[in-house]
Amino acid sequence: MKLRFSFLSLLLLLLILSGCQPAQPAGLSSAQVAALTANVLQSLDRSDYAGFSRDFSDSMKAAFTQDQFTHLHDMLQEASGNYLSQGASSLSNNQNYALYHIVCKYEKEEVAVTLSFQVGGTQIEGLWFDSLNLRKLNK
Repeated sequence: MKLRFSFLSLLLLLLILSGCQPAQPAGLSSAQVAALTANVLQSLDRSDYAGFSRDFSDSMKAAFTQDQFTHLHDMLQEASGNYLSQGASSLSNNQNYALYHIVCKYEKEEVAVTLSFQVGGTQIEGLWFDSLNLRKLNK
C-alpha cells in the first residue's frame, strides 16, 4: 500500500511539474513572428493574397482560397476597419503547435489574432481573428 501511494504521489508530482514547463516556440524568433504577423495583416489590408499567403504551409495555402481571403478582407474592413498595429504576443501550446496570441489595433477596435506554427516550424499552419464586432457580424 505504501509503495502504491509513493508511486501515485510521484506520478502526480510529474504531472504537475510537466504543466509548469514553458511553452515550446515555433522555429522563429519573436521578432520574426512579429514580422510575419505584420506582413499577413498589412497584405490583408491591401487585398494582396500573394503577400498574405506567402508564409503559409502548403496545407494552409490549399485550405485558404482566394475567395476565402476576399471574404475575410471584406468582413474585417466592415467590422474592424484598417489594421494599425500589433501589441505584445503570448505563446501557448496545443498538442504539437505553438500558438501566438496577439492583440492588434484596428481603426474601430482591438482584434485578437492567433497564428499557429508547428513547434519548431517556420510556416503558418493556422490563423484566427476574434473581436466583438466580428462576433456581432457573424450572428
